[in-house]
Amino acid sequence: MSPRKTPPPVPVIGQGGGDQSREDQLREWEENQRRAREAQTAAAAPAPSAAAPVLPAQADGVTVDGSTGQAVEPAADTPAGGVSVTPTRASAAGYLPMPQFTQPDSDDPAERLEFYSRGILAVQYAARANHERAEQQKLIGLGLRLQAMKDEELHKTAGFSTFGEMTDARFQIKKHQANNILRVMPVAQALEDITTQELKERPLRVLVPVLETHGKDAVRETWLEAARHGNVTDTALKQAANFLGYAPPKELPAAPAQKQEKPPAAAQVSESLRAVERIRELAERDPTRARREAEELESAVRELVEELSGNLG
Repeated sequence: MSPRKTPPPVPVIGQGGGDQSREDQLREWEENQRRAREAQTAAAAPAPSAAAPVLPAQADGVTVDGSTGQAVEPAADTPAGGVSVTPTRASAAGYLPMPQFTQPDSDDPAERLEFYSRGILAVQYAARANHERAEQQKLIGLGLRLQAMKDEELHKTAGFSTFGEMTDARFQIKKHQANNILRVMPVAQALEDITTQELKERPLRVLVPVLETHGKDAVRETWLEAARHGNVTDTALKQAANFLGYAPPKELPAAPAQKQEKPPAAAQVSESLRAVERIRELAERDPTRARREAEELESAVRELVEELSGNLG
């Protein structure tokens, strides 16, 4: 490859009125500078790993890393609409650079339309990915700061009686929302190095006991297992944790309490005693009548005893 030519000095546009040739030289010089910067970036980018093949994306010169699903920009010498073999890594924070605007080489209107259409899809992809990463980092960033303020009891310094009152008044974060963020924040930290997806609080609750019992590696393994089947939901995480043996054991329902049967003998004795007690109360008011009923009761009892004795014999 022949060495790149040294760009001409920066032309100065006269103050008189529109020297078109000098304006053309200035635009040419700016374009050369842009290409030089792109060439330096491409030279500093690492070569792709054999374990992570690069797949072409339907965008203007943008490719997708097969291991992460993230878009990467082409090298400066990649032809317009071509496929890059040397990806530029995303930033350390996991955000994707927006694809730069370029024009296609073809003069055919249909091809130019297709080229620009692929570029729009690439921009939308990067914007969506960056939004999800931003929401993920928002959860972690809020959690770290809320935890610090709670540990240091700084709500007292601000004149609030409770931590929840301070978060609600100052940040419009309800007490239960703050507690939920603090609960799942360590789980989000364990996952931020393996996914750039938005980490929502509700599905992450499933992984809280996994983290507390089995540690960060188990959390990552459970997430990756759930992600193999598509969208990661709380149900998918529960199934993955159960499959990997990280789910807490299910509590068996308690055996129903057996009904205690009332002893029939006790009921009979209670009725007999009540009859005797009633005759005693009657004797205080009408002794003659009470005696008569006592004799009738005695006769009935004697007959019952003889009847039962006959049945038993």
